[in-house]
Amino acid sequence: MRMNALMLPLWKATEVGDPKILPEILPAELRDLIDGGWRTGPAGALLLDGCYGDGSGWRSDWQADDIAQHELAVNDVGIPCDDLPEEREAFLRGAVARSRAFADAALRAANGLPTADTLVAIVSVGVDDDFLTHGATVKFATERGGFPETYAELDRFRFEAMAVLDAHEDRARP
Repeated sequence: MRMNALMLPLWKATEVGDPKILPEILPAELRDLIDGGWRTGPAGALLLDGCYGDGSGWRSDWQADDIAQHELAVNDVGIPCDDLPEEREAFLRGAVARSRAFADAALRAANGLPTADTLVAIVSVGVDDDFLTHGATVKFATERGGFPETYAELDRFRFEAMAVLDAHEDRARP
């Protein structure tokens, strides 16, 4: 796992905890995405079934050289934050905790699938003055062809708390 300096204090202040408490942390739409599972798509892409659906809304002529770009486009999940407190620190901690719990559960759900060992979750939470509007997102991609180099140096993101989790992380530690 890697994270930028903006994420570190927020990450340390959150706890993913026992997966059995996910209903308390995750809204129904996020639990539904996890329960829907993963599928292998065009060119061996690893895709959240609830984001990809039957594939009719997506091109299928994907090339191995840019597979991660397609995965990032499909597996781009906005984390609902409307019910979180509007006070800055409470909102940011809640957004990180929810994003972290979702990313962890989705990565666990991919275990055993082809290429799941290269799957990462990219957690982004806006921390600038517009944090309530920016909210949080989690994107998933395999670190294969076309994986963006921008995620190699997370401190370049100055208005977002960023973390990249991989499928092999020990989730019990911050």
